[in-house]
Amino acid sequence: MKKTFILLCPLLFLFIKTKAQNNLPPVYEIKSDTAYEQDLDSVYWQVLEDKTGTLKIDEVSNQPLAGKFQDISAKIKSLDTTIHTYWFRYRLKNATDKEINIALDSRADQSDFYVFQDSGKPKHFVTGSSYSWNKKDGLKQGNYIPIVLKPREEVIIYYRIFNDKAGITKDFLIDFVNTEKEIQNEFKVTNEKRSDYYEAFSLRDAFILGILFFSSFFNLFFFWMVREKVYLYFALFLFFLALNHSYNPVYVYFYYEHADLIKYVHYLGYLWMFILFFLIQFFRYFFNTFIIYPRWDKFLIGISFIPVLLNVGLLLGIIKFSVPLSYFFNFPPFLSILITLILCRRRKIESNLYNRLMITGAFPYICLHIIIGLFYFTGFILKNNEFIIKEKQWEANWFRPIEIIALSWFVLFFSWILFKRYDQQKKEIAQQALDKERFAKEKEIERSELIEQQKAGLEEQVTKRTAELKQSLEELKSTQAQLIQSEKMASLGELTAGIAHEIQNPLNFVNNFSEVNKELVDELQQELKAGKIDDAIAISNDIKDNGEKINHHGKRADAIVKGMLQHSRSSNGVKELTDINALADEYLRLSYHGLRAKDKDLPTGQAGFNAAMNIDFDESIGKVNIIPQDIGRVLLNLFNNAFYAVYEKKKQVPQGYEPTVTITTKKLEDAIEIKVSDNGNGIPQKILDKIFQPFFTTKPTGQGTGLGLSLSYDIIKAHGGEIKVETKEGEGLPAGQAGTKFIIQLPTN
Repeated sequence: MKKTFILLCPLLFLFIKTKAQNNLPPVYEIKSDTAYEQDLDSVYWQVLEDKTGTLKIDEVSNQPLAGKFQDISAKIKSLDTTIHTYWFRYRLKNATDKEINIALDSRADQSDFYVFQDSGKPKHFVTGSSYSWNKKDGLKQGNYIPIVLKPREEVIIYYRIFNDKAGITKDFLIDFVNTEKEIQNEFKVTNEKRSDYYEAFSLRDAFILGILFFSSFFNLFFFWMVREKVYLYFALFLFFLALNHSYNPVYVYFYYEHADLIKYVHYLGYLWMFILFFLIQFFRYFFNTFIIYPRWDKFLIGISFIPVLLNVGLLLGIIKFSVPLSYFFNFPPFLSILITLILCRRRKIESNLYNRLMITGAFPYICLHIIIGLFYFTGFILKNNEFIIKEKQWEANWFRPIEIIALSWFVLFFSWILFKRYDQQKKEIAQQALDKERFAKEKEIERSELIEQQKAGLEEQVTKRTAELKQSLEELKSTQAQLIQSEKMASLGELTAGIAHEIQNPLNFVNNFSEVNKELVDELQQELKAGKIDDAIAISNDIKDNGEKINHHGKRADAIVKGMLQHSRSSNGVKELTDINALADEYLRLSYHGLRAKDKDLPTGQAGFNAAMNIDFDESIGKVNIIPQDIGRVLLNLFNNAFYAVYEKKKQVPQGYEPTVTITTKKLEDAIEIKVSDNGNGIPQKILDKIFQPFFTTKPTGQGTGLGLSLSYDIIKAHGGEIKVETKEGEGLPAGQAGTKFIIQLPTN
């Protein structure tokens, strides 16, 4: 069984190979090798699309892909031209009785040839325009792969192409050439002679590139010195012109050394749009056409964008490149520059030496490009290919040398003119600086004399004004002291009504219990006369209790009076351990009753002012070391303002609004916090920054001095504390929240 399998394997391999090749195209017979080039008709080759670009020779030469090759004559109409990679297959046969040498032609950026000769593995060759010189096989200059065909020998060739720009055209050809004739006719630049090819450009291009780059940096230096746009535009024109002229040597270098990057070298040709753009801008600013010919200047701006639009269209593929078309688009900018020179000369602008020299220097270079543009434009209009070919030959042999001479004249002339302009401007600037310095010295002398004249009068005025200011300062201090005292008296007056109310309450108790005791004494005497000792003792106990109540309410009235006296007298500035909760409670009630006392004279039937007072004291605070009279004034000012705010809002919103003033105390880590809140109208944001300023008040004239919050701010700062305000304008907030909230923090250490 094993022997049978071993014998059948070669037959099986031969069957598969025959099956894979059963749809091969017809063989093309080479009957003579005398012709230089032979093209294969499309019936002799087939195509396979490689959309992924990853297919290998083993895959495409065997089933199932080998059977998917199609005749190009039937496929070309439906061929997907958006992909980059294709496989072609064709057969060649030497129909002669002698050995022939042929070279397979590559028509792609990258080409792989797989030549099946005999029955072994295919021979693999690589070539193409995007491969570097040392990576190519075969005849490197023309991208040909030479092969030798023995008499009557037949080969199968698999030809893989890759183009960076997708697709192949309908005129795509597969051909081969005679190897010996190709070597004789076209392969003239070998690895050993590449240096000669470089030298074809060294003398001409190196000379002009040196001039252009040097002049560009030369003018950039002047621009950096004087900051005039005319130098910048001329420098940019020269710089992009140098890059454009470097196309040939750069192309040759990349062609041999880095052919895979040569596609980027072509972008140097598109720099022409910047060259003409900056050249037109240079002439505009040199001759100031925007001043002497404003309408023509607008036309120049528009014409400068023609080469830009052309090259953008070429880059985007909207316009197909051709040399006559490029000269056709470049012709209007050069013609407009020539017209500008003529206009400036007609205006007799040549009276300026530099402008006259500028026209002389630019004329040959501009006219040269206009002439070559006319030649190409004529050939383009006549569609005369022979005419165009002759002009290309004339350009190659004569135009470039003449252009170098005209361009050198143009660049050197203009650079010299700009240098002279710079030198002249430098002298003018120096002269202007001297004139300015002389003028400044004269002005300084005049100013010194004027100062001396005015000095005596000013000294006299200063002395007089100083005396007046001293007097005004004394009057201001006196007025300020009076205002502060007035504020204190105002707060004392507000306290008076509250204190009177507070005193009235314990006095009523004293009077009532005194009258009760009088009646009890009468009863006691009667009981003693009747001999009722037990009843007399009970009555005496009642008299004793009433006496204690009289004593209690008398001390309460005494405390209120002492508090009033303490508030009315000046602070001694000595801190005392004070129960801050008791102090706040006392002044809260005094402020409230003072406001109610003011509001007692109301029309019959109208209720007086009432407000809810929410108190939330932190009992853990204990006593704090403060000046009680000063802190009392601060609290009284804040309470008065809070009650005033809710009182005013109550008058505006009589229904559904409950005036509320809240005071809370809280012990912090190293301080105590006192919050006084109200649910009034709030403080407008536009005046919030002014409320602590002296004499600023929102109350009507005669109802406030504007010193309450200012004095409170100073007192809190003197205690090392902080006072701030939070407000919401125009909102009636629920109880427990405030339209305005003042927050005081006092240190405990």
